[in-house]
Amino acid sequence: MKKHILYALLLVFVTSFSATAQKNRINGIKFSRHHFVDTVKIKIWDGAVIIPVEINGQTRHLMFDTGAEFGFWIGDEEGWMKASGDTISVTDSQNSRLKKAFLTFPPIKVGDVVIENYPMVVDKGMSDYVCDRIDGAFGYDLVARGLSFKFDTKDSVMIVTDRKNYFSKEEKGQPTLKYLRCHKTRPMVWVRFPFGLFKLVFDSGAIGGEIDLSEDFVSRIAHADPEIRQKLDAITVRKDTTVITEAGLFGNSQDSVSYRTLHCPEVGLDNLILKDVWISTDKRLSKIGSTILEHNSLIVNGNKMHLVLLPHDGKMVQHVGNENKKGLKLLLADKNDTLGVLKAVVRKDGEAYRNGLRSGDYLESINGVLITDYCTYLDLMTEAMEQHCVFRTPEGTRKEVEW
Repeated sequence: MKKHILYALLLVFVTSFSATAQKNRINGIKFSRHHFVDTVKIKIWDGAVIIPVEINGQTRHLMFDTGAEFGFWIGDEEGWMKASGDTISVTDSQNSRLKKAFLTFPPIKVGDVVIENYPMVVDKGMSDYVCDRIDGAFGYDLVARGLSFKFDTKDSVMIVTDRKNYFSKEEKGQPTLKYLRCHKTRPMVWVRFPFGLFKLVFDSGAIGGEIDLSEDFVSRIAHADPEIRQKLDAITVRKDTTVITEAGLFGNSQDSVSYRTLHCPEVGLDNLILKDVWISTDKRLSKIGSTILEHNSLIVNGNKMHLVLLPHDGKMVQHVGNENKKGLKLLLADKNDTLGVLKAVVRKDGEAYRNGLRSGDYLESINGVLITDYCTYLDLMTEAMEQHCVFRTPEGTRKEVEW
């Protein structure tokens, strides 16, 4: 079952405020050292980078999220956080919009470097989905402030520096994704598809995501150019309607959407070629997700305004082969649903359908462990290799499936 019925964590902000306010807020951040290079041991969660830090005398874990313009904290506001006086209108990944206050955090120690006056938005909307794996995230504002990072996702090490050319030797000849900062200051990079060259958000906070295209985006470009429409139709293997669920900072949503499945013989990221890529257009945002970092380390160079991928095996051609042949996704049930925690969405051409599963069936247990909450499921999906799953229909019929 593993990643093919993966939870969809979209830790993404889309924000709107004046450039002057953004500049003043970034310039208020201070670092305890200058002209430094520091190495920090990190954790990798499904391609996402998790950084241990010390805040208020405790070890916390912050994800590095290139898809977020600024930092955010998942949980309740606590006494050691201080109001900064600045507010912002924030729209999260599922289009929920709220006006939030920036809170200034006490000094944050990352390795031997202390970050002072770092502001974050605080909300507990994601608490049910991260299951204590992370406490929050650093946003892309640290790069805008002049820091560069190397995330060695093979050996789980991060190098952070304020030296402008520190990574120059490592970057030579490697896949380089140059970007322009839009007004949201998130990295937008060029990606080559069989139907053209398009710019996507590089979002390291989209946990478990490879390459996502929204149906709105695909339909728009197909409508505008008959040649692109013809190329898209040539690689479209399925059109259907499905249920999607997305978790944002301010809650979660479910919706039925039209989508298509694209089978791309190859996708290009500069001179890195991804072969046999399957893309579903049932997401709201078009982006590259964290799964790219399961096979490639990453240099984030804010001074040169580019991202550099470092393939773990040194090869510039990588086989992805991410087709979901099982045709099964699991979505969180409503909190007041007394029949179960996770419900199946089953596609008719997949293995799950042939094994008797149907949309609306509830996942009861995995390897004999009852699924009573989302975090239990998440732990089992992380640990288990072969799984014996028991589902039940809303009427109570029991179904057993081996994955």
